[in-house]
Amino acid sequence: MNLKKYLWALAAVSVIGTTACSDDDKFDPFAEAPEPPLPVYTPNEATVKPKGMWIDCHANFLRLATKENIDKELAKIKQYGMNLIYLDVKPGNGYALYKSEILPYCNTFADLTVERDYDDYLGYFLEKSEELGIDVVASIGAMGWGMQSPTYKQGYVYDNWNQWKGKVQVRSDKNDPNLLVPIDQDVDRVEGYREAQSVTMMDPMYPEVQDLLVSVATEIVTKYPKIKGISLDYLRYANNEGGWFGMSDDNMRGYAEYWGEAVPNHLEIVTETGGVGPKFAKWLEFRAMTVTNLLKRIRESVKAINPDCEIHLWAGADWQNRYAVGQNWASKRYTPPTSGIYTPTYNKTGFADLLDVFVTGAYAEVVWKKGSTTDWNVENFVTTWDNYIMGDCKCYGSIAAYAYGNDVKAQSDATYLCLKHTDGYMNFELSHVNNFNLWTATLDGIQRYEGVPEE
Repeated sequence: MNLKKYLWALAAVSVIGTTACSDDDKFDPFAEAPEPPLPVYTPNEATVKPKGMWIDCHANFLRLATKENIDKELAKIKQYGMNLIYLDVKPGNGYALYKSEILPYCNTFADLTVERDYDDYLGYFLEKSEELGIDVVASIGAMGWGMQSPTYKQGYVYDNWNQWKGKVQVRSDKNDPNLLVPIDQDVDRVEGYREAQSVTMMDPMYPEVQDLLVSVATEIVTKYPKIKGISLDYLRYANNEGGWFGMSDDNMRGYAEYWGEAVPNHLEIVTETGGVGPKFAKWLEFRAMTVTNLLKRIRESVKAINPDCEIHLWAGADWQNRYAVGQNWASKRYTPPTSGIYTPTYNKTGFADLLDVFVTGAYAEVVWKKGSTTDWNVENFVTTWDNYIMGDCKCYGSIAAYAYGNDVKAQSDATYLCLKHTDGYMNFELSHVNNFNLWTATLDGIQRYEGVPEE
């Protein structure tokens, strides 16, 4: 069976809206946005749910360099109906926005450098958030350890290149599966923060990479016991329509160990014509289990330090394309339909039971099912997630504010649907809400769900 066009199309689609930390080129995230008036908001305690704002490192890098601006943004978040933030504290460059003994402190990101009037980004956010009654979930860009563009390479992996150069993710070329391309040499790839920049992702298969990530997660939980949880972003393989990541020779040996077979050649995974090879499905299971086992290690290590610290994970809401990046966020009890993609045992790679909260990325421009010609709409995503999770963990619906531009009705509707059909809400992301002035629309969606308390 040759599924070349189908598979590469899905791979391309899943780049869009697969990372909670992605940026959009419709506007300038670094522009100064007008300040909206603060409303008077009284939550209905009978219906209140967790409602979070994602705060991306790069897009807010300049704006949040002062205590004054952090105070201002947190006040808006609180007054416009939210009680939770997802704070990017280990972004894709591999630096730390907290006091780390493992990673360098992040004063520079890409072409931006800041001088802050405080010495601990996460620490100050926690201090101010506690005053306002806002919970903080610390977000880690799990596999992202550097940034690359046509003009520079920057970040932890490049600062320590001799140690880590053999541990970055490697893809095959769709036109020649025997041609292997390390991600740091993949100059045409765009996935991440801004156009022409991409995240350099390390391979989760390597024990050294796993140890590094676990040490960062446990350091955060140890140093900051007041955080509500740890959120894992980029806990996956990279994606590119130019080829499949996880195709290095070391991955082939890992496949052989996992299945107890001889080391396969690349053409047994993907054929010369780009089709599905005889070992493609088994290779997908091997990759997915690699990610799941790493998540299990992180969970066990974090819970050993603080059993109350929640484990969150963001991923694209369309489960059917997550095989492309090695993420099976379903329950182990969910068995996918028989196909050339899934083995009969693929279900055991499901990791919903390892999460406290799955944040489903319903990043669709179309909000309602009615009038939609595809399943790619917010309403579909926030009403079908438990078909896969099957009650194993909570689910928060998340939306991409940039998808709606200045369409305040769409922002309100999408917010309302997330709260109505899931256990909570996440709005991606602060700079988009600021620049498109979507605060009032967000609050409107929240209040529509919460209703008016009975007298």
